[in-house]
Amino acid sequence: MCRFILVISFVLFCLCSQAKEKFIVGFSQCSAGDWRLNMEAEMDRELMFHDDIELIKRQAEDSTLLQVQQIEELLKKDVDLMIIAPNEIEALQPVIEKIYDSGIPVILIDRKINSQKYTAYIGGNNFGIGNIAGVYLADKLKKQGQVVELLGMLSTSPALERMNGFSSALSIYPNIENVYKIHAKWNNELVHDSLSIILKKFPSVKAIFAHTDFMAEAASNVIREQFPNRDVLIVGVDGLPTAGGGIELVEKGVISATLIYPTGGKEAIRIAASILHNQSFQKNNLLPTTLIDHSNVDITKMQFQKINTLQEDITKSKNMLEILNVRYQEQQILLFVSLVLLTLVGIFLAMYLWSFKRLKISSRNLEEQKEAISNQNIELKQLSDKLEKVTQERLRFYTNISHEFRTPLTLISGPIDNLSKSTNLTGEQMELLQIAQKNVAILLKLIEQIIDFRKYELGKHDFSPVSADLKKHIEDWNGLFAEVANHKQIEFRMQATSGDDFVIDFDVEKMERIYTNLLSNAFKFAPEKGIIQILMSRKLVEGKNSVEVQVMNSGKSIPENKIKEIFDRFYQAGSKTGGSGLGLALVKGYIDIHGGKIEVTNRNGFVCFTFSIPAKQEDKNIKIEVEESDEKIVDRKDIQDVISSVIGSEDLYIFDDEFDKEKTTILLVDDHPGIRSYLKSLLKENYCVLEARDGIEGIRKAVKYVPDLIISDVMMPGIDGVEMCSHLKKELSTSHIPIILLTANAQDEKRILGFESGADDYLSKPVNVDILKVRLRNLIEGRKRLKVAFGEPHNNTQKLVPDNLIEKYFIENFEDKIEKNIENTELSVDFLSNELGISRIQLYRKVKALTNYSPIEFITIYRLKKAVHLMKMTDTNLAQIAYQVGFSAPSYFSKSFKKYYHKSPSEFLKEMRK
Repeated sequence: MCRFILVISFVLFCLCSQAKEKFIVGFSQCSAGDWRLNMEAEMDRELMFHDDIELIKRQAEDSTLLQVQQIEELLKKDVDLMIIAPNEIEALQPVIEKIYDSGIPVILIDRKINSQKYTAYIGGNNFGIGNIAGVYLADKLKKQGQVVELLGMLSTSPALERMNGFSSALSIYPNIENVYKIHAKWNNELVHDSLSIILKKFPSVKAIFAHTDFMAEAASNVIREQFPNRDVLIVGVDGLPTAGGGIELVEKGVISATLIYPTGGKEAIRIAASILHNQSFQKNNLLPTTLIDHSNVDITKMQFQKINTLQEDITKSKNMLEILNVRYQEQQILLFVSLVLLTLVGIFLAMYLWSFKRLKISSRNLEEQKEAISNQNIELKQLSDKLEKVTQERLRFYTNISHEFRTPLTLISGPIDNLSKSTNLTGEQMELLQIAQKNVAILLKLIEQIIDFRKYELGKHDFSPVSADLKKHIEDWNGLFAEVANHKQIEFRMQATSGDDFVIDFDVEKMERIYTNLLSNAFKFAPEKGIIQILMSRKLVEGKNSVEVQVMNSGKSIPENKIKEIFDRFYQAGSKTGGSGLGLALVKGYIDIHGGKIEVTNRNGFVCFTFSIPAKQEDKNIKIEVEESDEKIVDRKDIQDVISSVIGSEDLYIFDDEFDKEKTTILLVDDHPGIRSYLKSLLKENYCVLEARDGIEGIRKAVKYVPDLIISDVMMPGIDGVEMCSHLKKELSTSHIPIILLTANAQDEKRILGFESGADDYLSKPVNVDILKVRLRNLIEGRKRLKVAFGEPHNNTQKLVPDNLIEKYFIENFEDKIEKNIENTELSVDFLSNELGISRIQLYRKVKALTNYSPIEFITIYRLKKAVHLMKMTDTNLAQIAYQVGFSAPSYFSKSFKKYYHKSPSEFLKEMRK
């Protein structure tokens, strides 16, 4: 129904707006005056026949600056074409050329510019007008006498052309002298001031040629007032048929003659229409002129009167036609609306009947859906109850398991503590005990957290609030994190509102859990050299006088779609960050016990946890005691365990001072410092062990040191082990390095993914140390056998073919570069490294790792093997062979050959030919 109404509305809109899209034409008129008003009147009359053109006019009042401003204003209206009557040539020419260059057509009317950058020109034949005036006066003066010329503004083309035409006509009459040219600049006052002086100076002047009729009239007035007895012929230009125009002046005898100067208004609109409709037109259009004197003034005036009458009749007819057209459109719309209304009535009636039928069907369907939804709600309730039951069973199971774990962990922890106190332990044994001791503490803390959360959910928690100064406790707890802040170079600061009292009712043990959990979380996610800020203040929260604490840390913000889930149980910030997912859920639970609120927000590059605790506990059944100042409430070791469990012993910097190029080098990549420390303690006796905290640092150190083997964890923040392995195997400088991946995920799919990335081996955690050492030894020995195979002196024709395609390509490419330059005695490692696109040191380590030879030794051996091949295949003497394979002298060739093959070339040749 709505679509139908839209269609009807669209059709009505189309009928109501049948007007064509109009072209916008701008017209810049240089000045006012009767002649220019006549031009505009002609344009208006012609526009009646071009209803698709809208004309916007501007008149500059003889001001060039104003005309430029008006032209810019018209251009801002997105005109399709410009008609310009320039006030001055030089000032307007750059503006007109700019418009023309921009692609907008330009029609010049009346006045030209000194350029061809315009689309069309329309104007009178000014040179012809001046010429006709000169011939006319020469004829009336019997070809002799003196004349005066009243010039227009010579910065305009009409004045210049009229002056040139008049001079050209008089040039063939030597007895006619143009005694003076008065620069009247179209100004009657200048005519009045100058002409009387000139006529007194030249009493024999018999004729005056004025460039306009109004200057001619001014000249006539000067002669009539000051020289009434002088008979002077006066010729003007314009010939307007209006009152006070040139034709009337001739008729009344004020001037002797006038030359009709067509305005070109009608022609300008016609040519504009042709341009806009892509029709043919003429660029330069000179309009003809006619001289009017007493002999033809009457008939000319009658003709103009007749033309004006016809124009008035045309205008009236046009207006009447527009009125009739409006009436026709109104009647057409009315008819259509009537038809539409009748159609709509019929449609509405049909739709009503159809809707009534559909309503009955919908009502029946609705009842069925209601019943179905009711059944679904029952099923959902049952599923929800089952889910809650399963969840509770799972939590009960975890709690029971946790209780069971505490006994064996306690039995493990006790002996470890006793062993660590022994004085006869080696440094390596003490290091292993410390690793075990720390991780037992972490596991005990996780178990305790699960048990505490279960107590909270069952409502079996103890709540023993005391009246104490929360600020002093927080400052005390902050001191325990000072070492961690210093270790990670974090700016750790606290600010409390001065003058506020922070003595409130709270359970110290639970508040310690709340605060240290949030602060540990902040240290965990704050970047190196980041900021952690604690803000405390008294506030009114939901009508309760409360203390508000904000724990803020710089670093990566929490996604907005995850903020609502962050306090859910088992929620983790990311799959690679670790944790049980119960910490924040327990924090929220303890804050709820206190009757407080907690929220998390992202704020100007900080993650902010804000919690508030009411100053007074309102439950009258709870006994509030005052905290004793000397009572030891907080277990410092307990908080240290929290710090260890969340932060770990993070090593901010890993130094590689122990790097030994002579030893087999292993790179350990793992985000857990405990794992790295444990593995390093097992391997450092036989290997030079380097460390990296993540995949990015692992890639950087692998490229820098080119180790003999890499052991990497899979799950790491940022680039994980699989991505790092894939990257290193694609790099030319590191593709040969064997990589062992370690993971706690033993699924076959994950193992396949690891092998597809190029891993040489894949071990599951917990790692069997003996198996790891055997795998290390086998991979490294395999590399050594490959090197020995390459370096076998008597294997003269067989090339090295590594298993890895990238390594194979590298060796083949390296040998190809040597082969192509083998005769070059100056062949160097620098040249080959540039050719291969790797650094000199990377080339050295790569070749050394694959062949057990330095690049220089490799080149020498290749030359020797090439020499053996030539000795077998050709009869060339040994000296020539030495030069062919790039040795600078036969003696050096013999010395190198004997060192590698343990016999001289000649001895080798004799044995070969036996």
